[in-house]
Amino acid sequence: MSYVPGVRAVLRTRVITALVMLAVLYAATAWLPPFAFALFISAVLLVAVHEWSGLMGLTQNLHKALYLVVFAVLMAGLSQPLGLRPAAVALDREGVLVVCGLGVLFWLFAFTLLKAYPDNRDRWTGVGKTAVIGFLTLLPTWCALIQLKYLEPRGYLVLALVGLVSIVDIGAFFVGRRFGKSKLAPKLSPQKSWAGFWGGMASCLLLSLVLLYPMHQWVQPLDVSTAVALVVMGLVVAVFSVVGDLFESMLKRSQGLKDSGRSLPGHGGVLDRIDSLTAAAPVFVFFLMILVDDLAWQ
Repeated sequence: MSYVPGVRAVLRTRVITALVMLAVLYAATAWLPPFAFALFISAVLLVAVHEWSGLMGLTQNLHKALYLVVFAVLMAGLSQPLGLRPAAVALDREGVLVVCGLGVLFWLFAFTLLKAYPDNRDRWTGVGKTAVIGFLTLLPTWCALIQLKYLEPRGYLVLALVGLVSIVDIGAFFVGRRFGKSKLAPKLSPQKSWAGFWGGMASCLLLSLVLLYPMHQWVQPLDVSTAVALVVMGLVVAVFSVVGDLFESMLKRSQGLKDSGRSLPGHGGVLDRIDSLTAAAPVFVFFLMILVDDLAWQ
């Protein structure tokens, strides 16, 4: 009988942590000016980088600190060509497209790694390889989230992306729980099912359709072809969010880890919460900037 109170305590911890995370995310996204938001995202990503060093197999604090410093130096180095500085009102378009484009290419490659798992472990395991993967995973995420805030300083685009990624997880959970039999990736994540995958896609499709109205009303008028392209983009983002989730599961399995860290009570680490976002963010920004030119929010 002691099992039920224990479950309730864990659930209560998860809910409280989730509410705090949502409040912090909303406050930072909606209230902070773009450069301050960039500093906030940089701090969050550095926590994720620290957790990534665990996925690399690093155990000594000095080695973890060195990886963290290298990542911070890369962020600072990218800030100059991206035009990220306190007085900036926009980031350099070409620079953002290059960084996010590299992110898109990496996640296409990551998909091939997932398909061949576990027979391809020698292609991506090892400290050096996993270190490079960390840069290719987290730097485009950092760039993409900051770009969304600069494109729309009130934070609507950031929240839209988070909403799309979250609705995929929610739809997948409920549909998979009710109808899930055939497993999506049993060697990586035994709880994920094909039914859950399609439930997540359907949920994302509905939200994408809903988001067309504010885009048409307050960004720029959308013709039919652009509207259809944006909906398709939403579905592509949903697919990549699943890829991001499975990819982190693959890395955790390689190190025998259940969670990436313990920084979020009841949820594991920061990477456990943003794994889907790491793949979805650069894809979202890259195609949004191509499909909707000269964004002009009213």
